[in-house]
Amino acid sequence: MATLERIRKKGGVLVAFMVGFALLAFILTDFFSGQGGAQPGSIEVGEVNGTAISYSAYQNEVTQAEDFRKLSSGQSTIDENLQFQIRQSVWDQMVMDIVMGEKYEKTGIAVTTDEIIEMVTGSNPHPGVRQMFTDPQTGAFDQSAVVNFLRNRKRDPNANFYWEFLQKNLVNERLNSKYINLFQKGFFVTQSQANAEANAKLRSVDFDFVAVNYNSIPDSVVEVSKGEISAYYSKHKDNFKQAAERSIQYVSFLVEPSEEDKEMAEKWIEDIKPEFSNPDTDAAQFVTMNSDIPYQDSNLKAEDVRIVLQDFIKNAQQGDVYGPYLEDNTYKLSRLVSVKQMPDSVKARHILIQEQDPARANTVADSLMNLINKGADFADLARKNSKDTGSAINGGDLNWFKEGTMVKPFNDACFNAKKGDVVKVQTQFGVHIIHLQDVGKRVTKYNIATLGREIKYSSKTYQQVYSQANKFAATNNTADKFKEGIKEQNLTPRFATLRATDRAVPGLEGSRRLVQWSFEAKVNDMSPTIYEFGNQFVIAVVTEVVEEGYQDVNDPVVHNTIKSILAKDKKAEIIKKRFNDNKASSQSLTSLAQKMESQVQSATDINFASFQVPGVGMEPALIALASLSDVGEMSVPVKGDQGVYVVKVTSEQVAENTDVESTREQLRSVNTNKAYRLAPVIKEKAEVTDDRLKYF
Repeated sequence: MATLERIRKKGGVLVAFMVGFALLAFILTDFFSGQGGAQPGSIEVGEVNGTAISYSAYQNEVTQAEDFRKLSSGQSTIDENLQFQIRQSVWDQMVMDIVMGEKYEKTGIAVTTDEIIEMVTGSNPHPGVRQMFTDPQTGAFDQSAVVNFLRNRKRDPNANFYWEFLQKNLVNERLNSKYINLFQKGFFVTQSQANAEANAKLRSVDFDFVAVNYNSIPDSVVEVSKGEISAYYSKHKDNFKQAAERSIQYVSFLVEPSEEDKEMAEKWIEDIKPEFSNPDTDAAQFVTMNSDIPYQDSNLKAEDVRIVLQDFIKNAQQGDVYGPYLEDNTYKLSRLVSVKQMPDSVKARHILIQEQDPARANTVADSLMNLINKGADFADLARKNSKDTGSAINGGDLNWFKEGTMVKPFNDACFNAKKGDVVKVQTQFGVHIIHLQDVGKRVTKYNIATLGREIKYSSKTYQQVYSQANKFAATNNTADKFKEGIKEQNLTPRFATLRATDRAVPGLEGSRRLVQWSFEAKVNDMSPTIYEFGNQFVIAVVTEVVEEGYQDVNDPVVHNTIKSILAKDKKAEIIKKRFNDNKASSQSLTSLAQKMESQVQSATDINFASFQVPGVGMEPALIALASLSDVGEMSVPVKGDQGVYVVKVTSEQVAENTDVESTREQLRSVNTNKAYRLAPVIKEKAEVTDDRLKYF
């Protein structure tokens, strides 16, 4: 159990490692028994390259992911946002496993049992394994702890679950690593390639150039036909892929406290003031039992007290009450509980004892305190025994800190002790042995108990707003009536464009149900119910449906985009022709610029690796043209992103030494990046149908 506890404490590291590699991996149910992949069931949530993913298989992987998260974090529940993230992560990995599994099988890539054992217990264990089983005191990897964990895992279901999870991910990572390495072998950087790239960077040039922008030619000068647009669309159809989307219009009825609700809150605080002010009333207990805001047992200097109470405490006596007053939408009463002279700050060091058995922790702490009381070196004991590794290395030293910095039991022990005291206290972190080394100057501190009654809407207000929403929905039950009703009642229409994977409509808390409905509905369908999200009642209508596939060539946005691209090409040809026609009669770049109704610009120290040209910005065509042009020669006109260019190199500087090896490493780095982009690109090309929206 001790080993599992250590893993649990380092669960964040394991989660980070798993997510960093592949979000969450679960599709391999048992690599070594040869049973991978989801089996199609009667209900399917999706399909990847013809392989069905059943509801039961998907839900099983999600459940495992959620269980692992709970186990590693020590939490018993998962909130809605995290649950959504886990579902999406599991889906992404299941898709990736199927897609990449096809590649692994085709290339004959596999992972053996010996490889897994080597990754876990070998001389060079996997970083995730090393991190989990490294002794925090020594920083050394404890191989025996790994072996013991594996030997005893069958006796502990939780430990066995950790191992099964880890094993699946190690297999997945090793498969992926092998595939990437295989791919990288096909991107060998040759000597010739490295030399050419290095030599291209040796030459830097200064040059003059003439630019004629495309916007200098009116759109009316060029004509783009429908046939040309259709031909471009057919050739570049993948550029016009679209995801499924739904556009909705909705109206929200906000449930807010009424004036009557505010008056009720104010009356409650006024009626309870006499009892709160009674000297016999325990203020802290009274606040805990009756207040909408929690009691904070803290001692504050005058300047740290909330501004609204600073004048009150100047002349108040212990037991005096201030209020009612309104702050943060809450009516409040504040009672001065105590005024004390306390240290402004303290300097302390500690030893943290952590044991599974609290009694054992206290026994260890008592033993150490006996040694300290007999003169043992506190710092040495802290370095050897404290589980707070951050301070242990410094002999347990926490330096100076102000009240409220530490958790309350630790804080109170320090600020109520005397200089030189050694005390023991228990917190949620374990048992602490504290040595109070020094105390700051004593200052006046105030302990204030504040009773609050938050202004909330009543059930009466809730019903009134619901009735308004219900009446609106009943009266305006078609799309046209809905839009007209918004105008007539002067309501604020809201709009949203949604994708199937959206977990909520922006601005509407927990509104996944509305997203799901929008993808089941047709254009002009009204929401089948009045949705309640947080403190809002929502009624919606679907205004547009976009299915997954390709945008229509006749869509105005697509049509105009293609038309703009083709028009730019035609403008480029016109400008290039004008350049060529005028070059023959131009003795200089200045003369050519005048004839082109432009001007000569200059740039310095540009080479093939330059990112941009001053005054122009990112224009790769211009950089390449200048880098490759001869000195003193007027270049041919070249089409760029913003216009057409003619350059004349005025001078060049050629470095003497070529750093071929550095260039080779840069090219290898580029190839490595391509390799790591391989899996996502393969996934993008896969045929994936995601029907989870029907169920989640």
